[in-house]
Formats: sequence, C-alpha cells, structure tokens
Amino acid sequence: MSKGKNLGLIIGVILVLLVIGAVVYLSQPAQPLPTTTPTTPQTTTPSPTSPTAITPSPTPPPETVPSPTVTTPPPTSQPIVACIIYNPRVSVLKAMAEAFKLGIKEINERGGILGRQVVLLEEDHQGKADLAVAAYRRLVTEKGCKYVFIDGVSEIALAVMEAGATLYPSYKHVVIVPGQGAMATTLKVINDYDKYKFYFRPFFPDPDLNYVVTKPYFDIAKNVIGAKKVALFLEDAAWTLCSREGCTVDTKFGSYKFKPMREWVKEEFGLDVVYEVKIAVGEKNFVPYLEEAARRGAEFIFVLSSWYTDTTTLTKQWATSSARDIPLALFGGPNQWAVFWNITGGAALGVITLNYDVPDYPYIKARSLIPKAHALGLRVDSSVHMYYSTAYLLKIVIEKVGNPDDIENIIKTLEEVKFSEHTLYPPDSAYLGSKDYRFHSYIAVPGFVAQFQCGGKIVFISRPDYEGYKIYTPAEVDFSVLRPQDYKSPKVLRETCK
Repeated sequence: MSKGKNLGLIIGVILVLLVIGAVVYLSQPAQPLPTTTPTTPQTTTPSPTSPTAITPSPTPPPETVPSPTVTTPPPTSQPIVACIIYNPRVSVLKAMAEAFKLGIKEINERGGILGRQVVLLEEDHQGKADLAVAAYRRLVTEKGCKYVFIDGVSEIALAVMEAGATLYPSYKHVVIVPGQGAMATTLKVINDYDKYKFYFRPFFPDPDLNYVVTKPYFDIAKNVIGAKKVALFLEDAAWTLCSREGCTVDTKFGSYKFKPMREWVKEEFGLDVVYEVKIAVGEKNFVPYLEEAARRGAEFIFVLSSWYTDTTTLTKQWATSSARDIPLALFGGPNQWAVFWNITGGAALGVITLNYDVPDYPYIKARSLIPKAHALGLRVDSSVHMYYSTAYLLKIVIEKVGNPDDIENIIKTLEEVKFSEHTLYPPDSAYLGSKDYRFHSYIAVPGFVAQFQCGGKIVFISRPDYEGYKIYTPAEVDFSVLRPQDYKSPKVLRETCK
C-alpha cells in the first residue's frame, strides 16, 4: 500500500471516533452549576476581635531588656573634654598653656561647668605644623575633644584651621587661638563662614595690632618726650604687613584700607620718620640699624616686635651704641615681663614698653591674676592674660547655652557675648561678634606703656588723658598709676641711677 493511502485511512478513523464521542456527551442529562453559600466560611473570615497570637500583650518587656536610664549615665556625670596643643619647649608658649590650665583648675575647684568637671588633654606639636594637625585630628576624632586651644604660632594655627574645615561637618567642635596673628584667619571666617565658623581668635586682628595698640607710643613720643623725628624698626613678618606697606582688607562686610605706619605717624602726630628698616626674623646684629638711626637724628626709636625679634640682644646693643641716648620703645617680647631687667643685666634702663607683669597694672581686673601667676613661677605677658581669661569665657558661654555638646549654639553665643571677666580688656573690647574686619576677633584697645627705671622699677608713663583710653571707664582703670611726669630720658637715668 502506498504512503498516501495509509495517511488517508488514519485520518478517516480519527474522524469517526470524534463523531461517536460527541453523540455520547449530548445524550447525558444537564448538571446544575455549583452555588455559593450566603455566609463567608469561618476559615476565611476573622473574628471581630484580634486573636491573641497576632496582638502582643501590653505588659512590660522582659527583664532581660535594660532600661536606657540605667545604662546611660546622667549627663552631669560626664566630663567636658577640652584640649590644648602647644610647644612646651618655648617659654612663652608654655606660659600660655600653664595660664589656661590655671583657669581650668580654678573652674573645676569651684564646681566645674554646669556641675561637670573639665578634663584637659595636652599634646606637644614640637613646633611642627604636621604634628599639630595629627594631634588635633586625634584629639577631636578619638578623644571626643569639643574645645581645642592652639598656641599663638601662625603657621600651625592656619594648618589646624584648614584641617578643621574637613573635620567640622562630622565632628562638631570649636577651635580657639588667643593670640595668633595672621589676618588670613579672620578673612577666612568672614568670607567663607559656613566652612570656618568653628574658628575663633580672641585677640586683635593685624590692622589693629599695627595701629590702635601702637598709637600710645607715638603719643608719648610727641607729648611726653617732645620728639619730632622717629625711626621705625619693623619686624619683617606677615602680621606687620599693614605697618610696612599699608593694606586693604576686603570682606563681605565691606572694604577697609589702612595706611602704613610712616604715613599715619606723620598725619596724626606730626612726627617725621627719618629712618625705617625691616628687621629680619631671627636677626642678631642690630648695631648697623641703631647707628644709622642716630646718624639720621632720630629722637625716638620704635620697634614693632613679636617674640621672634630678639629684643634682649637688641636692648643690650642699644645700651652700648651711639643711639643709647635715644629713647628705645619695644612692642612684643620678653620686655613685657618685669624680669626683662634681669635678663638684660640692667641694659633695659630707660627702655619703653608694654608691661603686664606688675601687681599694680592700671587695668584693675588684671591685678587678680598676676600674683597667682607669679606664685606658679609664671611671668605675665598679654598672652598669659588671654589664655587664662579664655578659660572663663568658655565657662560663661557653655553655661549660657546649657549644653556643652550643642556646638552650633556655642558658636552663636561666642558671637554674642561681651565678656565681662577678661583680665586685660573691657567687655566692649572682649567681643567676637563685630560685623566688620574684626569678626571672630577682639576689638583692639590701646595698651598702657611703661618705662624701666632705676633698679628695674616699672613706671607707667602713658598720659591719663590720652584719647584712646576713653574706651575704659574710671571704674576699670586706676588712672593714678599713669604718671607721664615721671618719665626720664635714658641719659638722665644713667647719670642718676647709682
């Protein structure tokens, strides 16, 4: 049989079977469709009340779950962590730290801050910025330090400031540098506030160090000494730029222009600058400058110095030079100590200087600190007053906020407080919130100027009626110790001091 015939036979059989099946199906009786019951089966409808297996009992948790009030110590038992990073090998920097520690010690002895003790951690940066930054990061991220104090070295303080800008978003804290003298810090805070707002500098900005604080010297030169010609010895450092060249400070609050010292000395006091020299940091030979000042007929020599200018060597060389009869006026350095007389072996006879190291300092609030510092073997300069006082500023601000961990409010409060307990500056000056180039710095006040006389006696020769002192109130200053009439020329002192 052919393949075509076989295929046709198979198809025919299939068709026959389909017909037979259809006939059988149609011959069966019709079945009714299933119907649903009018009520929902018990298995699918829950009871009106929630079953016990689903709803937890309102009874307390098992005893194995500790209560938070038991595991978390009361906030008042936790210390407030502050820290200071400095170089203890440098006498003035060590004195700053010791003054701050003295303030913290006194605060703890009187009950602490908000009833909490202050734990003070210390780190040695050895005068190196990289070590300072490493210590700073460690203290903030590992030790929980909320309040960081840095000594007054510009390069180190600036390096810490930049590191802090990256730390602050994750680790809220404040950095306080009472004495660092770089204008860049103030400008950074003013012009990029959100990045640098954690940084405070309770000291005067550079333009004020070069102008407001130094003006009493030239008032003395004109109105006490009677000089007409002056020589300027200016430390060649970043902080003296405004004095050396003049400067313009551009801020979001406005632009401020400051004239160089040679110009405002002439305009405001009528003094002719007959000689001006830049003193290199670390200079040891001042004789050529002194001789040239004498040759040009200077009647007053003003030295704009910091601790980097060797005022001890300068004073000794002055005392044996042809300039020894010209009054020598020093700004910053160990000349601010009473023991400068001994350090120079008496060569300081006749030297004019700021001095903060005597018990009868004119600003009355300063008098409480000086004997306490002396009892600890500390000599007192402006920095010692600033670091000691800043410990109490910290206390006042934290107590005002009520929570030492609320750093955002701590920052705002630091910008609002007029600090009334500072041992060197009146409240209107000890203020960090000025909306100008001094933002996050203090408002400068003129210092009181003294002279070393016979046997190292310190006599304040500022004029009580100097206009710059009007910022003080009579209750704040003992004007009776300002005795310009007691000034004596170096020559007269050498002749009479036996």
